[in-house]
Amino acid sequence: ARGPSRAPARSRPRALTVTRAASILLLMASLLCTAGCGYHLMGAAGALPPTVKTVAVMPFERQVPVLQVEQRITEAVTRELAQRARVKVVSSKEEADAVLSGVVTGYGVLPMSYDADGKANRYQITVSARIRLASRGGGVLFQTPSYKFSEIYERSSSPATYVNYEVVAYDVVARDFARALVASILEGASVEE
Repeated sequence: ARGPSRAPARSRPRALTVTRAASILLLMASLLCTAGCGYHLMGAAGALPPTVKTVAVMPFERQVPVLQVEQRITEAVTRELAQRARVKVVSSKEEADAVLSGVVTGYGVLPMSYDADGKANRYQITVSARIRLASRGGGVLFQTPSYKFSEIYERSSSPATYVNYEVVAYDVVARDFARALVASILEGASVEE
């Protein structure tokens, strides 16, 4: 006499196949549901109203003892807005649908590590600013009294670039600051008083 009959061995793989198919269908359904949920790629023109086709970037002001940092940031923000926001950047408020102004309120450099000669080779650079983007009618589109950008940078070990690193660093920091700021503006991340 044989014991109780067992289920055929192939029924388990079939059960796994049904489970896998159900998982795939559930995943596809959730993807379809989330496709129209307002998600957008970073940097895609989204937060600026469709009426804003031109933006005037006023020269940033400087409240820090770092010479020319405000000029480099103004230039970098102007380039980044033109490239990523799909707006025309103009030089005067009168021509603009919106005006961007800013004040650099802080600039800090903190050494993070040192090489064998005792020279700093990694720095954390922090830039703080007051930023305001307002429409021609005065409505605030983006505003923050304490926008903060912080990033870690490495110094090149080449002696030829070491001498001019500070000048190059200002340009790199300004570029990265501008990218982060424009991304925040386009994502509509901050309207604070």
